[in-house]
Amino acid sequence: MGSLLVYTGLRLAVFLAVWLLVQWLTGLRGLMALALAIVISGAISLLLLNRQRDALSSGVARFFRRINERIDASTRAEDVDDPEQSTR
Repeated sequence: MGSLLVYTGLRLAVFLAVWLLVQWLTGLRGLMALALAIVISGAISLLLLNRQRDALSSGVARFFRRINERIDASTRAEDVDDPEQSTR
C-alpha cells in the first residue's frame, strides 16, 4: 500500500510541475495545456520513476499471489473426498 501512495504522489507531483511549466513557458491554457502536460509528464515518469514502479509492481504481484494461494487452498479443501458421500 505504501508503494502505491509513493508512486501515485510522485506521478501527481511530476504532472503538476509539468503543467505549471507548460502554462508558464508556452502560454497554453485549458485542455491544450492539460493534454501536453499529460504527455510530457508520462514520458518523464517512465524515465525517472523506474524504482518506484518496480516496487509497486512487486507489491501488486504479492497481493495477487496471496489471493491465488487462498483460492488454491480452498479448492484443495473442497476436493478432499468425504467417505460418507462416496458410498451414496
